[in-house]
Amino acid sequence: MALLSTRKSAPRKKGIARRQQLLRAARALLETHELDDISLGDVAAAAHVPKSSAYHFYADIKDLYASLLAGVQDELLKVLEAPIRAKVRDWQHIVDILTGRGADFYAHSKASMRLQIDPRIPVDLKLRDRRNDAALGSIHEQQIDRIFVLPEIPNRSAIFFRAVEIADLMFMLSVLEHGRITPEMQREATRAMCAYLRCEIPADLPRRKRGAAAR
Repeated sequence: MALLSTRKSAPRKKGIARRQQLLRAARALLETHELDDISLGDVAAAAHVPKSSAYHFYADIKDLYASLLAGVQDELLKVLEAPIRAKVRDWQHIVDILTGRGADFYAHSKASMRLQIDPRIPVDLKLRDRRNDAALGSIHEQQIDRIFVLPEIPNRSAIFFRAVEIADLMFMLSVLEHGRITPEMQREATRAMCAYLRCEIPADLPRRKRGAAAR
């Protein structure tokens, strides 16, 4: 029985390894090529994986991109979830810090930029990223609420989601116009987010007492 189990696990491990090879190759190609310039065959060749095997794992290049996108999204969430150690002035300062983290993340990974904020992203991939934007909105909400007391307002999470969408648009415009997120457009993203949030949240929030837990 143990021998049979070993025989079954060997192809499975090989399949997992090949998937990882393809994902790593696709990510490397995206550092230097646009989304539309890469085929699944290109990725297979770069990964030294038979083309037939690539099509066994992924229906097409967009299917592979969707898988790669999930990993990129997790990386960005971890970057934004990290504790804020700086002495913050107000909640707008927190938005600025998080926007800066996002811009820095994309500056160090063109693959991530092309999968998440490139204007040429296929619609179905962008719709997948919208779910990630909801998670990003939640992180902004939590990071602010750890230090300041946010008011209890209806649909608060939806408000933060929309704020992230606004920043996302600014980032996309910057990529469209400059091929990267410029410092000016990073500031515009922060300004636009804060302007929208101030429609629902007071500009000055009470600071949470040390040791007091956010609800």
